[in-house]
Amino acid sequence: MTGGRRFYLHCVGSLRSLHGLGESIPGFDRLPERALLLAGEGDAVCVPRAVDPDYLGFLAALGLGPRPENVIVAGGNGRGAGRPLAERLLGDPAAMSRAARALGSGEVTIEPYAATADVMALAEVLERECGVPVRMDGSPRITKYADQKHHMRIKAQELGIPVAEGEVVELAYPGGRRRRDLEPVRAAIERQLRKSARLIVRGTSGASGSSTFVVGRGGEDTNGVLRRLAMRADNRIYLVEAMVEATVSPNVQIHIASGDAPPVCTGITDQRWSRGLTHAGNQLPSSARTVEAMEAWARMLATWMRGQGYTGLVGFDFVEYRDPVTGGPRAILAEVNPRVTGGTYPLAVRARLNAAAGRAGRLQAPAFVSGTVETRAASFARVRAAIGHLLFDPDRGTGVLPYATGCLEHGKCALVALAGSRLRAAELYGAAQARLEAA
Repeated sequence: MTGGRRFYLHCVGSLRSLHGLGESIPGFDRLPERALLLAGEGDAVCVPRAVDPDYLGFLAALGLGPRPENVIVAGGNGRGAGRPLAERLLGDPAAMSRAARALGSGEVTIEPYAATADVMALAEVLERECGVPVRMDGSPRITKYADQKHHMRIKAQELGIPVAEGEVVELAYPGGRRRRDLEPVRAAIERQLRKSARLIVRGTSGASGSSTFVVGRGGEDTNGVLRRLAMRADNRIYLVEAMVEATVSPNVQIHIASGDAPPVCTGITDQRWSRGLTHAGNQLPSSARTVEAMEAWARMLATWMRGQGYTGLVGFDFVEYRDPVTGGPRAILAEVNPRVTGGTYPLAVRARLNAAAGRAGRLQAPAFVSGTVETRAASFARVRAAIGHLLFDPDRGTGVLPYATGCLEHGKCALVALAGSRLRAAELYGAAQARLEAA
């Protein structure tokens, strides 16, 4: 991290693996608001819609978030729907001027959700608008490369990092108009079924379970999966792998700084999953027994990525399972996320609140549970009233902190429950969830 002010642009739609999620996830367009948890008072955050002033006041009381005037709404002059925030800003001179005023003089660092070409173009324009140096960590080229699962599977194998038994299949083009178009995938499934009774088929590009299919128990038969692939146009490269019985699925988050500093692990969380292998939240501390090995493997890949020009945050998803022969724990790399991840926000807010507690001599929270809950509460004021005394209290160092409150118009919001243990955090999360669902 560098000094100076930061401009958070957590545009989740600008990365190829995330294309199309806005159509399937209500409130997806409002997720850039999560960056409010990362910003300091003098930073700026770009969002697609105005943020509830009550929520900004709540964050400010905890020492979180930017000043209200530093929340930059990029509507795109009425042409913003479905477009990445960087594109909206580039097409909205008034919003660009507001951003320039908010960032003021001195060096500016753009903190993107992922380093993409559109954000790089924005950095160049913003530098001209501000008249000060504007930098952005990362490389769109290596980000695009690492965002494809088959590339990082191959690199992991080269480095001796374990991955699932399986193979990579490449089609002539996405989807399948004729039966034989998907024959390479069928053949790969049949080969792998001779070794494993249950398979996972994943498109090389796709996030949050959007391009993931299970063959066997809990999923579909081969023909059912092929029919699903035939209707898709997002991938022509697939990973066909043995599906192990996961005991836990940790995410290792690494920050790769520019220069010669070694990669730093900023947190290892256990991922929570809902049906369809969709990410549903994170938990800290991790219960995995092979954490040290996972962190070492993540550092190996992070070091290689740094050599290719990558800087910034990157998440490494692992799966821990019980060895069917020895009964001991084993782990494999599942995928690499060259970007901010869902676990970034609760990790960051916990670190910031704990730092403030340490300075004040108050209790700190070593554990958290995060996720998304459904509710009919339509405003932060109603959310606050529903949660009541469960809301985070700095003096106690425990409680629940809502975020992504713009999603309330779609009947949901995110929560992170912080506490002295993961069990207590889970209890707090469950109690707050019950109150919000009943609100």
